[in-house]
Amino acid sequence: MKTTKTYFLILFTVLLFTANQCQKEDLNGLPPETQSGKNTFGCYVDGELFVKAKGNPMANKPLIANYFRERKVLSITCDAANPDFFYIRLEINNPREGENNLLSFGYFSPRGTRVCPMFACENCGQVFITKLDTINRIVSGTFEFSGRCANYYPPEVRPIEYVGDSIVHITNGRFDIKLDIY
Repeated sequence: MKTTKTYFLILFTVLLFTANQCQKEDLNGLPPETQSGKNTFGCYVDGELFVKAKGNPMANKPLIANYFRERKVLSITCDAANPDFFYIRLEINNPREGENNLLSFGYFSPRGTRVCPMFACENCGQVFITKLDTINRIVSGTFEFSGRCANYYPPEVRPIEYVGDSIVHITNGRFDIKLDIY
């Protein structure tokens, strides 16, 4: 009887320690890779953590995933919690689940003292979509890309105009988002 109690006490302590470690990792690092529409987004921008802003749920959406059926385009935009970063946007033409998809357009927009208004790329990165569920409205996956300093113009106004040689590397990206379908 005493051995059983000791065993359960040790098991409980190990489980409590493990759960505590996972929670610390989630709060201080990238969100876990999930596929259930948890509305998570994270990556590293030149080694600095970029995660979704908390935002007022009644006023704005810091994370949006839209799928446009007719055009077959998936668009993901995330506002940053880091005060030096503004947002990241990813666009994928003809997204396919279970495959590497070419990032048709991506950009990162910094705030603050950076000299570049945005870092953009066309056909420049990979997005692996682990789940694209239009019935339950969930999209999940991983991504990475590198962007070059550019002036910002809406794509329908004029093509990207690259300026200078500054490059930013977006790595270890992951997302799990509720999907809006149009």
